[in-house]
Amino acid sequence: MFFLSDEKLAERERKRQERVRRLGQKLRNWCNIDNIVDASVDLFLILFDVLSSPILIVMRLIRYIVGKYMLDGVRNKIKRVAHWTEGKHIIVQIGVWILIVCVAGIVLTFMWLFGTAFGEFIMEEWGHQALDLDE
Repeated sequence: MFFLSDEKLAERERKRQERVRRLGQKLRNWCNIDNIVDASVDLFLILFDVLSSPILIVMRLIRYIVGKYMLDGVRNKIKRVAHWTEGKHIIVQIGVWILIVCVAGIVLTFMWLFGTAFGEFIMEEWGHQALDLDE
């Protein structure tokens, strides 16, 4: 550093060393036998769960995508509506939020109905066939 004095450089180095020392202390406090055993068991259970059922990998990816894009989008829309209604008259605010709750209830009801109907369709079409992996 061309423009800093030796005192300022020494002070920065001392602060850096103090941060490194505190980080090392936190790491030593965290790396005790209980935490290591807990982390190892959790890791083993997750790996065993994924390896025993590969469909879980696909389901976790789908869950991530739904959570990342769809639910974040819904959350952002709700925030936009909240900010839009912020300065409006109380009647407009109440009306907008009642409308949002009603629409959400209707959408969730339709999702439930279509899911139930699809499940019934699947069971009607292929429910009698057993999955035989020995063939």
